[in-house]
Amino acid sequence: MRKLLLFAVAGVLAAQPTIAQTPQNKPVASAPQNKPVVPAAQPTPKGNGKIAGVILDETGKKPVEFATVTLVDQATGKTIDGTVSDDKGKFSLVRVAAGQYKLLVSFLGYQNKVVENITLGNKEEVNVGVISLQTDAKVLGEVSVVGDKLLVEDKVDRLVYNAEKDITNIGGNASDVLKKVPGLTVDLEGNVALRGSGNIRVLINNKPSAMMASSIADALRQIPSDQIKSVEVITSPSAKYDAEGTAGIINIITKKNNLQGLNGTVAGSYGVRSSTANANVNYRKGKVGFNTAFGRNWRNNPAESTRETVYNGVPGIDRLSQTMDGKRNGVFQFLQLGVDYDLSKKSSLSAGFRMQGGEFAYVTSLRSTQYLEGAVIGGNTRNNRNEFDNLNYDLNLDFTKQFAKPGQELSVLGLLSRSNRENNNFADVYNRDQQLGSKEQNLNDAYNEEKTFQVDYTHPFKNKHLLEVGTKAILRYVESDFRFLEAKPASASFVTDPSRTDVFSYDQNVGAAYASYEFSLNKKYNFKVGSRYEYTHVNGDFVTTRTTVKQDYGNFIPSVAISRALKNNQTLKFNYTKRIQRPQLSFLNPFENRTDTFNIQVGNPNLQAEITNSYEVGYSTFFKSGVSVNATFFWRQTNNSIEAYTLPTEGGVNYTRFANIGRNASYGMSLFGSTKFLKKGNLSANLNAFYLNLESESALVNASNGSFMYNANLNASYTFNKGISAQAFGQFNSPRVTLQGKMYPFTTFNFAVKKDILNKNGSISVGVENPFSERLRQKTTFRTPTAEQVSNMYIYARQVRVSANYKFGKVTTKQQPKRKKKINNDDAKSDGDSNS
Repeated sequence: MRKLLLFAVAGVLAAQPTIAQTPQNKPVASAPQNKPVVPAAQPTPKGNGKIAGVILDETGKKPVEFATVTLVDQATGKTIDGTVSDDKGKFSLVRVAAGQYKLLVSFLGYQNKVVENITLGNKEEVNVGVISLQTDAKVLGEVSVVGDKLLVEDKVDRLVYNAEKDITNIGGNASDVLKKVPGLTVDLEGNVALRGSGNIRVLINNKPSAMMASSIADALRQIPSDQIKSVEVITSPSAKYDAEGTAGIINIITKKNNLQGLNGTVAGSYGVRSSTANANVNYRKGKVGFNTAFGRNWRNNPAESTRETVYNGVPGIDRLSQTMDGKRNGVFQFLQLGVDYDLSKKSSLSAGFRMQGGEFAYVTSLRSTQYLEGAVIGGNTRNNRNEFDNLNYDLNLDFTKQFAKPGQELSVLGLLSRSNRENNNFADVYNRDQQLGSKEQNLNDAYNEEKTFQVDYTHPFKNKHLLEVGTKAILRYVESDFRFLEAKPASASFVTDPSRTDVFSYDQNVGAAYASYEFSLNKKYNFKVGSRYEYTHVNGDFVTTRTTVKQDYGNFIPSVAISRALKNNQTLKFNYTKRIQRPQLSFLNPFENRTDTFNIQVGNPNLQAEITNSYEVGYSTFFKSGVSVNATFFWRQTNNSIEAYTLPTEGGVNYTRFANIGRNASYGMSLFGSTKFLKKGNLSANLNAFYLNLESESALVNASNGSFMYNANLNASYTFNKGISAQAFGQFNSPRVTLQGKMYPFTTFNFAVKKDILNKNGSISVGVENPFSERLRQKTTFRTPTAEQVSNMYIYARQVRVSANYKFGKVTTKQQPKRKKKINNDDAKSDGDSNS
């Protein structure tokens, strides 16, 4: 019943414009400290006039984003309309009746500005030009003032989930945060999918990280949720982005501010399954700013599983039964440093360093029994200790130059990213009589390194035309040193198996250039067209066998985005993009994961890049009552998709490999809605419904699978008196199909209560995860002509967590920071699987 209720509410909420107060797809700027909030606009007849302009910082002539612009009748003093400035400082008020008006412009940290005596005729457009704001020198006090952002914002080219507003995230990790983001699903093992596809690219602060190359699921567990400010989901990126993940981009923004002075936060939490401790410190004085963040995360997660495989026509076996119990323990740490310096009023230099590492182990006891015609014919018990030790770092240096014309900008960017990962499995193998028969060491030392150089130039023209051009080079190097040693009998010395021991190196160099042009027609249509060309050179090599992998190919990648402004705050959009996605280390690595000797996974160094065509039609609107609705219909198709496939072999050993054997097509819709209730409550819901069709006619696998799938979530919050707030979150995921099987549905729930203390400088919260069940089940199946398997993974996910947070330091006026370009390497595919 809970699942049906959640699904129904998600659909009803998104469709009904019910009670609310604030428009949900417009950012809400903080109220100026020296002036009360502008009253709501009064009903007035609409006309055909338009008033536009641009808001700049008077000192540095930088755009002021999210400044509040209020239109007031000159004669009566009544508020007529309002808006906020965009990321270039531009604003426009449309459908304004003829008359005499004045503009009130305000933004936190600046003095208010009034533009008087604006005369507007019928069907006339008035451009007031540049409005310069002066910095307000008043001290803001001992806490930083933050605008009342909505939990989810629907922006022009992306959906933004403001994680810091969601108190159910406190004390968790990035994987917990992504479960709440509209359009995303995260299964019980941490694997992320966007609209049903795991073919995504995850960025941190607009930058790629090599830590995502081996396992997205493992990497997300190492990022504390307390350090995440927001998560952006971009499903149709423009040509200036790399050949990003075919489903889209997930950009995780960490906390940082640009306030003058010394300030920061410290936070900690204690829970049954995980505990955290972290802090961030920021300092800015004049032209120089520093920021740092650091912390640790401890995790303790028991797990159990069962697996039954029935064989038909496989020699020597007709059934395999397996049970496993174990525990996952780990400690993760991170460190982030950043500095930026204004070389002049129009040029800046910034550098950053980010390090994340972790040591964790998965200790299991796996019992396997083989049957033939009802009789036990074999089996073993494996006591495994799977150890992971990884260290990842990203180092960037960026230069930005702004010119006299607003919006004209040149940037030169550099990035070095590296991920080191050791994955070692030690096993004691017992026979059916529980006697120690042999010992195994399955060792893998791998790393992924990326060097990136990028130049971008933006040039604005008259009438809001904008040209963007750029070039980029990415040099990737992957190395995997894998070894297998066995002592049989257990008392003997370890002997290396040459057939499963080698060193694999892999170079992937990408050169790219792009051009994008944005313009408007008839004041209603906005166009952004672009093209990108990428040339890829691949050179792989096995040291001992002297086997090589060589690939050279070029790809032309067009993109088109069209939007049409309709009446009553409605917008219609169309997007087309063609993307390429290259396989990453997790797909390429020839290392055999033999934690389970009956179910082995191995990568494929000969994989080709995927090519995907994606189409979207979107509709969005908001009502002055406060209801926001966003609906998107999409179609995505890949004709050479990388698919995992499993083939049984003699004795019942199932090998899972990867190959370009799939045709992957999905089409459906995403529906999001949000509203306020009872003045102090917020309610948002999201529904994704689509049909996925998978086909393969390869010599390796001839299979097809398709199904209608959906997922829905509901997020509700309410603010009580005396600094008390509460939040509840629920999510339901329908069954998901794979090429040879499917994953069964699951549901999760989270609840939290927070109390502000110490004059709102601190807070204490209590959160409960999955209170209705001690453990969650992830059921999966696969079927081939000769085998059928059913697996059940049980994860102990119920948790009670107590958290505390404190903000410290003084800040003076808020300085509008220079907008800095960032490197985005979003072209490589990762399977997202977690072996921990």
